[in-house]
Amino acid sequence: MVRRISPIARAALFALLFTPWPAPLLAQTYQSAAVCATCHIEIHRTWQGSQHATAFTDPAFRLPYDRLRRDNPRKTFTCEQCHNPMRFLLAQDDPRAAVFSREGVTCDFCHSVSSVDARGPFPRYRMKPGVRYGPRPEHSGKGPHVTKSSRLHITSEFCAGCHEFRNEHGVAILSTTSEWEKSFYRGTGVHCQFCHLPELFDARFIDGKKKKGPIDHAMVGGRSRERLARAIPIRTRLVLAGKEVRVVVSVKNELVGHATPTGIPTHRLRLAATLFDAAGNALGRREETFERVVGDGTGKALTRPEEIFVSAREVLKDTRLQPKETREVRFSFPAGKEAPATASVALTYEIPTPDTAPTLRYIEIPVANQVVTAEAGWARGKAVVFAAAAILAFLAWLLFRKAAKNRA
Repeated sequence: MVRRISPIARAALFALLFTPWPAPLLAQTYQSAAVCATCHIEIHRTWQGSQHATAFTDPAFRLPYDRLRRDNPRKTFTCEQCHNPMRFLLAQDDPRAAVFSREGVTCDFCHSVSSVDARGPFPRYRMKPGVRYGPRPEHSGKGPHVTKSSRLHITSEFCAGCHEFRNEHGVAILSTTSEWEKSFYRGTGVHCQFCHLPELFDARFIDGKKKKGPIDHAMVGGRSRERLARAIPIRTRLVLAGKEVRVVVSVKNELVGHATPTGIPTHRLRLAATLFDAAGNALGRREETFERVVGDGTGKALTRPEEIFVSAREVLKDTRLQPKETREVRFSFPAGKEAPATASVALTYEIPTPDTAPTLRYIEIPVANQVVTAEAGWARGKAVVFAAAAILAFLAWLLFRKAAKNRA
């Protein structure tokens, strides 16, 4: 015989099942970014389009990750520490693991970090899931969940936990933080967040935005054409000098707080100069690349990301631009029958595709493009000679006048 539930018990059961739990109680555990989106709509929207949100699902990561998982599955744990970090914070049978793997570096990961051991072994982050840490002091202790102001969240140390990595052979595969540490930016207190979360500091000259609003969590970097154009300006001259034609390009790392390009040694900047005659016919082309190349210890360059992380034993080349560095690149062409009239110079940021094609293919992001007309090198040289002659004549006149006074 089934006993009927009393009205009081029925009401209590209904309240248990359908009454919302207090927010502080829910905050004691990790939650999906979808929960954060109910209040932080704009922040969630910009984060969804970021490389953090797709850290574990982006094909640029998944293809090399899957190749490594087939060949050497034990090595993939290191990859997931940063690309799927929530996996290591949950129990093995926790059903939320599948949700968090689709969210990559999710809200609750970054905002539950209480401390970082930036160069220690993994796991480098210490977590406190009952608290939501953030950079703004006025938010401390307020809101539907427990919040706490964190100075750590606006320092480069916070980012270093994932953006600084040496493999088992001691080769620095990711060295963004140490590049920043060597720059003048560290001494002036300009940390990663100043450029990658510029709204937090109202740094409008970084992103060109004119309004302040919710912090943009897209954390735009080297894949933004607008950012690159602002950060790496170029100046070009085309000089005719006797039997030689020179295209002189000045390239400056104006606003990037670390070497450029940084990150995994697969990205590069390509500077190309093309010479044209008056009819628009190409007379020649020269190129220079700014990149870091690592090798397997025998002088062979490594190009696949999984090989770079696991097998790199040496740095074969590092021609990247350091913070605030200005580099003058001179492209020399022999003077031919056709007189050059113009030169076209293009600076391009190149990212390799993650596919398994026989040769590398690159996604090209235009940074700068300039067309300049020819100037006669001899005229500049003659002006220098005339100026030097005038100075010498003036000095000789002064000496003569002084000698005349002494005789008098």
